[in-house]
Amino acid sequence: MAAGSLNLYKSFTYAQPETYHFSHDSVFLARSVFETVRDENLAFNTVLDLCAGCGIIGLDFAFHLAKELNQNVSQLDFIEVQKVYESFLRKNIETFHSLVKVQQPANLFFENYANLKLMPEFKGKYDLILCNPPYFRIGQGKLSPSEFKNRCRFYIDSGFTELIESIHYLLKPGGSAFLLLESLEDHNIDVVSEIKEFNLFEIKNRGLIRATGFYQLLKS
Repeated sequence: MAAGSLNLYKSFTYAQPETYHFSHDSVFLARSVFETVRDENLAFNTVLDLCAGCGIIGLDFAFHLAKELNQNVSQLDFIEVQKVYESFLRKNIETFHSLVKVQQPANLFFENYANLKLMPEFKGKYDLILCNPPYFRIGQGKLSPSEFKNRCRFYIDSGFTELIESIHYLLKPGGSAFLLLESLEDHNIDVVSEIKEFNLFEIKNRGLIRATGFYQLLKS
């Protein structure tokens, strides 16, 4: 899809906190993953929106599936560390269900993703993971007085290493994670090289979404 700022595939108006609104990166990621799944006929049943916020990526992806392919996700889960998002997530799921006229299972987990590796019920659970994680690490910009905003923008509760390890733990063999990853070259950090060091995934560069790197991590 186009990498500009105009959303040509609007789904519905999402409930979200007044103090922090999602960017178009999230809806463009959802649409780009949908188009990849559609065009490459990728098979999946269980889907996770990781670092979910108010659920925009997972729900937008499922909305496009339902409206354009008449296809439903067998299981759609959301993992988010900040419980302040719960009421927004539940409202958005309710709206989604009313629009697609189906009651898809949707489970909410408010948990630090670094802790998931201690939970055997999550091991190899998902075929498909969608994730727009925090872009910055502590020391790479000025923190806000708002703890809530900082957790949206910065790796605070867990780091990038824990994110990649958690994605590997959560994915089924043959499953894929699609992520937006900000280039940190200005801070002398090569995020793709960091992922390669784990030797856990086949990494596919899917291009750019609004100047942010769009990557697929395929678990062998």
